[in-house]
Amino acid sequence: MKTILPILSISLTSLLPLSLQAAPPVELVGQYLYFEEGPEDFLIFDNASAGEKRDLLGDIDPFTYTFTQNGPTTATVVVTYKPGEYDEWDLTWDGAGTGTFTRDEYKDSLLEDTDTGRFVETGGTTTPPAGLSGLRLEESVQLEDERFEFLTLTNGRKFQPGDVDPFTYVYTPVDATTATLLATFKADKWDDLTLSFETETTGIYVLTRYDDNVFKDQKRGEFRLDLNQQTVDVIIGDDSGPLKGDDIFNQTGRRQTEVVRLTGERSVTIRTEIENDGDDDSVAARASRASRGFETQYYTTTPRRNVTAKISGRGLSVGELGHDESETLEIEARKKGKGRGRSTGWVEGRSGTVAGAKDKGYFDLIAK
Repeated sequence: MKTILPILSISLTSLLPLSLQAAPPVELVGQYLYFEEGPEDFLIFDNASAGEKRDLLGDIDPFTYTFTQNGPTTATVVVTYKPGEYDEWDLTWDGAGTGTFTRDEYKDSLLEDTDTGRFVETGGTTTPPAGLSGLRLEESVQLEDERFEFLTLTNGRKFQPGDVDPFTYVYTPVDATTATLLATFKADKWDDLTLSFETETTGIYVLTRYDDNVFKDQKRGEFRLDLNQQTVDVIIGDDSGPLKGDDIFNQTGRRQTEVVRLTGERSVTIRTEIENDGDDDSVAARASRASRGFETQYYTTTPRRNVTAKISGRGLSVGELGHDESETLEIEARKKGKGRGRSTGWVEGRSGTVAGAKDKGYFDLIAK
């Protein structure tokens, strides 16, 4: 089974050190440089002349280094592991705390290899967040589809598109760099994690998995915390069948499109539900306008009101929804006139508190 761990804070931008800019820092002490090539290129600078290279398993390779600013946006770092074995990094900042690198690797004082790519500079703060609500925890190297999402202070889910495994959890910051997480899926099945923070949003995890009350396996790797934007969930279907799109989040309609066939001028009813998977939220909805040849009307159900003008215009406030609460809307559609035709419409739900949290369900109308 693939396992990904998700976590961050309400805004990734707010977690980045304010001192980061499109220029080299004055010094690298307390800084961390991540290079896109992988965990073997994760460098920590402990003081003005020495640091460590970390790999995925937590192995440490100490080094000495020199840091030289070459210009307003460039610098060179020479990292020496032993006499004759060193890396020379030429860094060019093109944004706040990020840029491009060229690395020359030397063995026996001879150039062996040259690599290029991007790097990220962090501020060196290692304090775990006070809580995980609103965040996700994922592996920082592979970034697979499966991850942990923390929906409230106590409820979360292990997520893959269309397949979730709910859990309750207890998160405990232990000290300035460490936190523990206990995710319980059922009485005899749980995951026990230790998170060692190396920045505010990244670090090393150790995951111990238990099933049937016995140890199952253990995994170690690098984690990343990020904002969880999968909180507003739109599902859709006709009035008689199951709804589509539960725990599917996208703006394309993939796996959350209902196809409806119309006969004559008789109207059909499509039902859509906008659910809040996250913590208390003020949710809004928008919908497509009617297309040429079709008439589309939107209704709330409690109470029943025609909200077509509002929802297909500036949008409709669904209201305050608690965790796992939803609001149902009905769509009445019919073909205007005779003849064949086809039209595609959509309904979108959007969070009022989580930036970027939205989902979209589609309906295809086909008139014979």
